[in-house]
Amino acid sequence: MNNYQRYGFFLCLLLVTLITACAPVKTLDVWQDETYTKPLQKVLVIAITHEGFIRNQFENVLADKLSAQGVHAIPSNKVLPQLDKNLDRETVVAEVRKHGIDNVLVARAINRKQITNHQYGGVYYGGTAVYDNGWHSYAYGSFYSREYDTDYFTVATKLFDIDQTHPIWTYLAQIKVTGAKQGTINDFIPYLVEELVKSKLIQ
Repeated sequence: MNNYQRYGFFLCLLLVTLITACAPVKTLDVWQDETYTKPLQKVLVIAITHEGFIRNQFENVLADKLSAQGVHAIPSNKVLPQLDKNLDRETVVAEVRKHGIDNVLVARAINRKQITNHQYGGVYYGGTAVYDNGWHSYAYGSFYSREYDTDYFTVATKLFDIDQTHPIWTYLAQIKVTGAKQGTINDFIPYLVEELVKSKLIQ
């Protein structure tokens, strides 16, 4: 390899590194129960947040994307408009059964750390459990709402079969927020759907 080729190689490597570093969404982990082979059919989409407009947009946009892939997706804001900490498990389970839902997908922020342009190193992820018990216990809590300029936070998305207590699929992602939250949602959801396709849960 001559000097010109070597220079071109390192330039390409630098560009790839910069593009990756600036990407709005970084996949941290994907886990799947390999014994679960059923494709998604009818899914309830739940976004845990105390900001109603964020919940509605996340659920509606994701439901639309899933529907475009042939999955019957229902935003929880259509059937459980008052989903919050005061909503008891029995009410949620009854609504799921009523609509003949097979799977529940729950997305929520589990950790975040403010980052300024002068800080170095990565984002530290605490010991928050990612693989816990059933969907009805996971679908409670809230996103953080503190104002930010540049923000990195972690979203854990879990997919459950309603007849099982443990998730069948999980997706952990770091998301960079530099503008409107709505734009961040629009950036994140295609990554989420792509991972579901890769896992062959969407066929």
